[in-house]
Amino acid sequence: MEYSSARSKAAATARMYALGGIHPEPLGPGSKEKRSALDALGRFLGIEQLVPGKAEAGRVIAERLGVPWGEACFSVGDTITLIGLNRLIDGAVLEYVNSPREESPLDFMTRVMSARLPDRREPGENAAREQEPTVPEDLSEIEENIAELIAQLADTAPTPIGVDPAPTAIDAESVRIDDGSWRERLVDVKGWLHLSSDLDVSDPHAFDMSLTAALGLEAGEGEYTLFARLAELLDRATALRDEFVARMGETSEGAETLATATQAWVSAWEEAEVEEEEEAESEGVPINADADTWPISDFVQHAEDNELNLSPSYQRADVWPTGDAQLLIESILRGIPLPSVIILQDDDGVTTNYEVVDGKQRLTSILRFIGAHPRATALVAEKASLWDEPGAEALFRTDYPKFKKLWNTKESEKLTAQVERRLYFPFALRRPNRGPLGPQGSLAHLKGKYYSEIREETIPVQGLPKKIKSVFEQTSAYKVPVITYKKVTPAQVHEVFSLYNKQGKHLNAEEIRNALYHELDLMKALLVTAGDAEDVEAVAPFLVDVWDDLSSTPKTLDGYGFDRVGYKRTKILSWTAATLLLDDEVQGRSTASHINALLKRVQETAGDRLRSTDRVKFAMTMLDQGVDAHAIVEANGGWAPTFRNAQSKGKWQELQLVAGVIGMSAASLVLGDDLRALSDDATPAILEASSGWKRPTSAQSKDQWEFIAKVVRELLEVLDVDPVTADVRIKQQFGESGLAALLRA
Repeated sequence: MEYSSARSKAAATARMYALGGIHPEPLGPGSKEKRSALDALGRFLGIEQLVPGKAEAGRVIAERLGVPWGEACFSVGDTITLIGLNRLIDGAVLEYVNSPREESPLDFMTRVMSARLPDRREPGENAAREQEPTVPEDLSEIEENIAELIAQLADTAPTPIGVDPAPTAIDAESVRIDDGSWRERLVDVKGWLHLSSDLDVSDPHAFDMSLTAALGLEAGEGEYTLFARLAELLDRATALRDEFVARMGETSEGAETLATATQAWVSAWEEAEVEEEEEAESEGVPINADADTWPISDFVQHAEDNELNLSPSYQRADVWPTGDAQLLIESILRGIPLPSVIILQDDDGVTTNYEVVDGKQRLTSILRFIGAHPRATALVAEKASLWDEPGAEALFRTDYPKFKKLWNTKESEKLTAQVERRLYFPFALRRPNRGPLGPQGSLAHLKGKYYSEIREETIPVQGLPKKIKSVFEQTSAYKVPVITYKKVTPAQVHEVFSLYNKQGKHLNAEEIRNALYHELDLMKALLVTAGDAEDVEAVAPFLVDVWDDLSSTPKTLDGYGFDRVGYKRTKILSWTAATLLLDDEVQGRSTASHINALLKRVQETAGDRLRSTDRVKFAMTMLDQGVDAHAIVEANGGWAPTFRNAQSKGKWQELQLVAGVIGMSAASLVLGDDLRALSDDATPAILEASSGWKRPTSAQSKDQWEFIAKVVRELLEVLDVDPVTADVRIKQQFGESGLAALLRA
C-alpha cells in the first residue's frame, strides 16, 4: 500500500489514536483535535509525559522526530492545523518503517490509514439528528478536486479580456482547506470563474460570506455545500478555459481575435447560468417523450398537411449543399439507417403540429428530392396560376425535367442548381461524369436522374425488391428513428436542447432562447428586425407596413460586422429591448438572464402590453430609430475608434454597440424624428464623450452593466434628454421601464 498524508483532521486524529493503540475519541467542538490524541502519539514514540498545551506538545513531538514546527502547524485557540498533524504523523510513520519491528510495514500502514473516529453523537441527543441528510465525514475528495482545479486554472495560458492571469503557478498540494490557504489561491484564479460579484478579502469570514453570495447560495448552508458548489464551478471554469485557449489557437489563422474569443467565453458562461436557472425551474419534472420509428411517408404527409414545421424561428436558416443532400438520398436507397429526428409535438386543440428540433437538413433534403417540400409546392401552385398552366403542379411531381423547361420559358430567372436549392426544388442524384463518385453497384443506373424519373425503378429494400417510390411514398420497411417530446414547458424545452448540446448538437444561447419563446410576436419581431429571419411576411406579417423603415436595421448591423451566424444581431436588439422594457435590477444578472426575464414576463402575463402587435411594432420602431441614429454618428466618425476591433476590419465590439443603441433608443421616445438631426449635430460632443468610455477590464456582469449605465447617462446628457422624462415615456408606451434601474447601476 502506498502511504499518503491524511486529507482531514478527523482522519489525522484517528491515525494518532491508532499509532498509540488507544481507543479513539471523536473530535471536539469546532472539529478540534483532543489532547488525548497527542498523548497517544507521544506514547507511540516513547514520550512518557508531554508538556501542557497542544501546540507545545506538538513542538515537543516534532523535536523528537526531527521535523519542522512553525506557525503553519498551529492556530489560535491552541489548535493544531492539519499541516501540523500530518508533519507529526508522517514523521512517526517514516521512523517506524525505517526501523525493525514485528509488524510488517504493509500491515502497519493498512492499520493506520484505515483508522476512523467514532460518531460524535451521544445517546439521548435530539432524535431529529437522525433525520439529517447523510454528509461525508470529511471534505477530502472535494478538497482534492478544488486543489487540482485551482492549479489547472493557474497554468500559464492566454486569458480573456479582463481576466488577470495567476501571478505564479500553483501546486495543488499548497491548496488546503484546513489552513485557509485555499482562499488566497482562489483569489489568484477568480477571474476565470466569472463570478457575479467581487470577493471580500478583508478577513476569512467576510471572504466566505462574499463567496457564498457570489456562488448563489444562501448564508448558513454549511461548508460542505459551499465547497461542493465551488468545486462544481471550478470544474466548469476549467472546461470553458480550455475552449477559450482552443479559440485563441485559431488567431493565427484569422478565425478568432482576443475580443471575439473573450465574447464567446462570456457567452458560454451566460448560457451555463441560464441552463441552471431553467433546470431549477423545471425541478426535475418528468418529460413526456416517445421513441418510435416513422416511415418517410409520414413526414411527407405531415408536410403536405402543413403540420410539419421545418423552420421554427430558432432553427438555422442554412440549407445543405446539394452534394450533401445527394449523399443522404444515396444512403437511404442503400438502406443505411439515419440518426434520430427530434420533434416537439404541439396540440392546439385543432391540429397536431410537429416542430423539428434536430433533423431539419435531413428532412429538407428528402422533401426536396421527391418534390414535396412545402415551400416549393406552394410556389409551384402560385406559378401555375400565374402562367395559366393548370397542369404545372402535376408536371412538377411526375416529370420534373419537363417542368424545368416550362419554368425556363416562363421565368427570366433560370433554374440553376443554386436557384433550385434556394427555392427547395428537386435535385438529381450525382452524375456519371464524376468518375468513381456517384451511386455504385445496384444504384449505378440511377446516376444523374431525378426522383420523378426513377420512382418506378426497383431496388433491394431490406433484402426485398421494391420500387423506389415505396421507400418515400408508402409505409416502407425503411424507417427513421423519431424522438417526440410532448406537452413540455419552456424550461423543459431548454433541458432538451441542453442535453443535445452536450451530445454534439450545439445551439447557442440565442438559438435556445428563440426556441423557448418563438411563439411570441415580440420574439418574431426581434428576429425579423435584426435580419436573422428574412421572410417578414411569413414570420412577422404585422411588421410589413413599417418594413420600409425597419429594413435599415439589418443593413446597419451587417455593416457593423454582425452577420447572420448564431443570431448575434437578434441578441443586440433583445439586449437593448430587455434593458429598456424590463423593470428589474440588472446588477449581478447576466445578459442572457435579463433577456429571458423579459420574454418570460411577456409569455406568462396575459395582459402584458408586449402581447399586442401594435406595441411590438412600436418597440421595433424605437429600436430601429436607435440603430439609425447610432449609424448617423458612425458615418460622421463620432464614436471612439476603440469601439471597433482593429484586427477584424473595424467590426464593432458588442458591448459598446449595445450601450450606444440603448441610449439612442431611449432618446428616440423623447426626441422623435428630431433625433436624426440632433445626432448629426452632436457628433463632435459624442466623439469627445465616447473617448472616455473605457471598456471594463473585468468580464463580470456587474461591471458591464455599470459601463452601459455610464454610456447611456452621458449620451442622454449630450443629446439634452432628461432621463426621468425618457423613463416616463417608456412606461407610458410599454407599461414598464428599465431605464431607471439601469442608471442606478
